[in-house]
Amino acid sequence: MIRLEEKQIELDGKRYTLRCNMAVLEEVEEAHGDMEAVMALTVRQSSVEFLAAMLNDDAQQRGLDVVWTPEALKRKLSYAMLKELDIMGMVFRAISPAGAAEPQREAEAAHEDSGN
Repeated sequence: MIRLEEKQIELDGKRYTLRCNMAVLEEVEEAHGDMEAVMALTVRQSSVEFLAAMLNDDAQQRGLDVVWTPEALKRKLSYAMLKELDIMGMVFRAISPAGAAEPQREAEAAHEDSGN
């Protein structure tokens, strides 16, 4: 079950809605042969791969004449910016069973609150 979490981002003066839907998953998987190969990439590389697919999916749905590549995004966004967008978190939450990510987030929050 895909849960369509959405985030807004502005790049080059255009506002995009990021969603990790089946089209995005399929595009990234096809580019690398299978999802296992995608998950073997570095966090930065997999983040820009999914971000490019999300941006292109939104642009296509809205009829915008723009195509983003992972290479262009690497030049434009720092690792800190990618980390803040939490692209891989969106991907994992989209493909995990409903509610499966909740206990992990609660455990992380409890750890942060404990001062450790």
